[in-house]
Amino acid sequence: MGGETLLSVGIDIGTSTTQTVFSRIVLSNTAPAFSIPRIQITEKTVLFRAPICLTPLLRPDTIDAEGVRALVADAYRQAGVRPAEIGCGAVIITGETARKQNARAVLEALSGFAGDFVVATAGPRLEAVLAGRGAGAAAMSEEKGRSVLNLDIGGGTTNLCLFRRGEAEQAACLDVGGRLLRFEPGSLRVRDFTEAMSRIARDAGVRLAPGETLTQAQAEALADRMAGVLLESVGLRPRTPLHDALCVGEALPEGCEADIYTFSGGVGACVYGEGTDDAAFSDIGAELGRSLARSEFFTRGRVMRPPETHSATVIGAGAYSVEVSGSTVCYRNVTLPMKNLPVGVVRMRDAEDMNGLRARVLEQISLHDGLCAIGFEGIRAPDYATVLRLAEELGEAMTALPVKVVIMERDMAKALGQALLRRWGPDASVLCIDGIHLRYGDTVDIGVPLSEGRVLPVVVKTLAFASGEDGKP
Repeated sequence: MGGETLLSVGIDIGTSTTQTVFSRIVLSNTAPAFSIPRIQITEKTVLFRAPICLTPLLRPDTIDAEGVRALVADAYRQAGVRPAEIGCGAVIITGETARKQNARAVLEALSGFAGDFVVATAGPRLEAVLAGRGAGAAAMSEEKGRSVLNLDIGGGTTNLCLFRRGEAEQAACLDVGGRLLRFEPGSLRVRDFTEAMSRIARDAGVRLAPGETLTQAQAEALADRMAGVLLESVGLRPRTPLHDALCVGEALPEGCEADIYTFSGGVGACVYGEGTDDAAFSDIGAELGRSLARSEFFTRGRVMRPPETHSATVIGAGAYSVEVSGSTVCYRNVTLPMKNLPVGVVRMRDAEDMNGLRARVLEQISLHDGLCAIGFEGIRAPDYATVLRLAEELGEAMTALPVKVVIMERDMAKALGQALLRRWGPDASVLCIDGIHLRYGDTVDIGVPLSEGRVLPVVVKTLAFASGEDGKP
């Protein structure tokens, strides 16, 4: 079969700016002739970038939902795209903006603009991974065979993601960004600042107060301290209490140095000498970019410019948030799309893991109040007896679930799904898909079938830091 083309949109509502990017995604069968089809995303092309606009706020803690909706509607008009033409995509609220009071109301106002998928407020790991993929850091790590650590620096936060061989290995987030300190236009007169900026200023020995004017030396001292925290986070300087205070969730592991560093985001672009007009946003962002450009990132590390800087997160949301399932799916009596479905991940990667599987699945069902999918790695090339035994263990544990969703990475969904259907009967609501890698704490959106019903589009949303297995963070 030939390739199938989808139109995708990414909408990123950030602390400083709102961006909308339209992309083309091509699904193709990459399997040899006379083999089981293997449908994969084989092409991602950015078609149109709407102008970057300041995120409209009603108050410092409240997003202007109608204002954002108007910006996105205008982006559609400029691109010549109707919402009905969108096959998939994502709306994400990132950085400090994700903490605004009415973030969910904004998502609801925009839900009609992104096809079947609306990603809720993006947690630090999801944002870091999307930004790194959208910037091109993931692809760079695969092409060069080197570890690449991308720092996506926006208005409110910095999201860090370490990639090896194209895969995200570590992620972290820090309260370091350009909008932490805002000035009156055309001056260094303080307009307002965040609590995180107060901590930074105290550590740097700079007094901050609304209405007071900083000297250039004081502004540089604040930017240098912010840059220092980022250097501490990647192991280029010893860590200090300020670093720990500014971490959002878990930090990167100690000594997490990379072969290559890349920067993206609005402030990240300033590192490379782009968009350094201080008057454009009247904040500390351009100064932070200049500080990073003269820091140990360049003297001790190796810095490269990724293909994307400003639009990394929004391109990641539109072109990299969607995966497709394996071609051996099995589903019956289910209504699609499914949105925001929590996943209870259990250990199941070889025959020995059958022992105690039923209890582990029941524990996850209990933890999620009976509303979740069950996810696991799966067994490579299982024989028929192993599939039947796995179906028996899952069948007993999941019987009470009204909709039974099983998601695995290994290619075994069709055989397992058919075994489960024989066990549960023809009236059961069952969805069994493979080809999807999951971690504990993930939720998923599962879309309507594509490619003549052979595959399902899936958005995996990691909205919290998580590690370990069997529900143990």
